[in-house]
Amino acid sequence: MRASPAQRGIALFVVVFALMLLSAVAMGLMYMADTETSINSNYRDSQQAFFAAQSGVEEVRERMMPANTSPHLITGPAAIPSTLNAGSVTYVLNPAGGSQTISPTSTTLTGGAANPFFDDELCQEGFAGLGLGTPTINMPCTSAPSGTSWYTTINSDAPYSTTSNALSYKWVRITQKANASAWPYIVNGSSPSVPTNPNTPVCWDGVHQMLLPSTVSNCNQPDPGTTVPPARTQVYTVTSLAVTPSGARRMVQAEVAQDPPLITNAAVDSQDHVTLNGQLTVNGYDYCSCVCTTSGSGSNQTTTCTDRSGATCDRTRYAIYAANSVDQPNASETIVAGTTPAIVQNQPWPYDISGLIARFQFAPGTVNAAGTPYNYSCTGSPPACGTHAGQTFGVPPSFPPTPPNNPSGTWNDQVTYVPGNLQITGNSQGSGVLVVDGDLDIHGGLSFYGLILVRGVVSFTGGGSQNTNIFGAVLAGQ
Repeated sequence: MRASPAQRGIALFVVVFALMLLSAVAMGLMYMADTETSINSNYRDSQQAFFAAQSGVEEVRERMMPANTSPHLITGPAAIPSTLNAGSVTYVLNPAGGSQTISPTSTTLTGGAANPFFDDELCQEGFAGLGLGTPTINMPCTSAPSGTSWYTTINSDAPYSTTSNALSYKWVRITQKANASAWPYIVNGSSPSVPTNPNTPVCWDGVHQMLLPSTVSNCNQPDPGTTVPPARTQVYTVTSLAVTPSGARRMVQAEVAQDPPLITNAAVDSQDHVTLNGQLTVNGYDYCSCVCTTSGSGSNQTTTCTDRSGATCDRTRYAIYAANSVDQPNASETIVAGTTPAIVQNQPWPYDISGLIARFQFAPGTVNAAGTPYNYSCTGSPPACGTHAGQTFGVPPSFPPTPPNNPSGTWNDQVTYVPGNLQITGNSQGSGVLVVDGDLDIHGGLSFYGLILVRGVVSFTGGGSQNTNIFGAVLAGQ
């Protein structure tokens, strides 16, 4: 059968069309592969920049820990950022190689080129004293504060810093946090559109952020009328910029603060019900700052406390502070405090017991009673660590500790962690911090100088000649 003249060349046309179709498919696959490669490359560069910026935050966070010494130690700025407050902003610089210059406060480089390391986020922090005006949301800053005294610079001391192998973060900025500087999140709960006290420093009380009280000039200053360190510390904002060799740019910001001193509200703080039973005395006066004398007995007994030499007697602590109810004292109990009333119940609970236990449990130097020298066997669920007689936690002072603020004898504090329920008997003693991650039953006497922190219930079930004397405080959960 012969092909029609009109069909001549159709095979060539089909072949050419097929080749064109296959070429288009191949080009599409190549384009898709190239796009996927570019996406992966961009994502990799972005991740590298992110973790580089995070490493800058972590370096500064570690260097701000008070256990460090100069020159590694970094002390945060002492004032809210302002052109009138010298050194109120700290930059930690991390150039890659000796020829690279990092200048966060300049918009241009030498020669007039745009500075890729300019701090174009500072105007968004809301520090009125820097004179940067009201920023446009989500828009980079275009100018820096005037002058140079408002900031200081410190060099990174991370491995390979100032070399070509340095991490890609370029600078880390440290500032005090102020109310409204993390807009629209306002610490005192006022309106983001018109925040009150917008430039007030922010403190950390161990559980919440709070504004600096108007009665003091900084978060670490004792309250008027007392020399007791305040239970608050300054909150700092740490901002890190990373720029990779490929040009990827990421910024990371974190808020950091030192843990404040643990200062209890009372001699006994309990999240649970408090049962008063037997001959006991609970005294809320701070014997490190007070000298107290007791006269009379029974219902006629009175306690008078005056200032200890060189100190102001702290009369602000209760004898018992409870988030639940408290038995009313009977004739056999003596409850004394500088507050009126000496006992408060059904109060808000200000302590994070789990957080406090974790802080002490994993602190350097903490002695776990499941190991040497105690070797407690803590089994079951919840763990029970048994009954132990004649225990010594740390090297306690001579009892009673006279004077309490400088006890006699050779002694040293110890943080002791017990990972479960514990019963102590046989006139045990100790000093420092005793952490019981369960219930504590004191049966048969205990002399302790310091803090007893218990996750569960504290019971005093001893009697007779074996007395329990705690010079410090008891902080108990439920």
